Amino acid sequence: MSPESTSAWSVESGVWWFQTREPRLARKLSRRTDTRLVAAGVSGGFLRIFEIRRSPSFVRRLTARYMAANERFRDSGARDKAPIDAAQQ
Repeated sequence: MSPESTSAWSVESGVWWFQTREPRLARKLSRRTDTRLVAAGVSGGFLRIFEIRRSPSFVRRLTARYMAANERFRDSGARDKAPIDAAQQ
C-alpha cells in the first residue's frame, strides 16, 4: 500500500476520518459496525472516506494492522503473477 493511498486524521475530539484508495480496504471498513461512509470520490480514481469514533491509539493500531495486512496481500499477489522462468519448468 502506498503511503498516499491510506490516511487518517482527527476531525474533532474522538472522531476520525479514514481515507483509502484501496477497494479491498474500503470493503473491510464498510463491514465494520463502528464506521460509516462519509464521502466517496468518483473523479480521478477510487476514493472512500469513513468516519470512526474511537480513541487515537485505537485508530493508529487499526491503521497499522490494515496497512500490514494489505502489504501481505499485495506481496502474495505479486508472487503469483511472476513470470515462470524456463529453468523452473
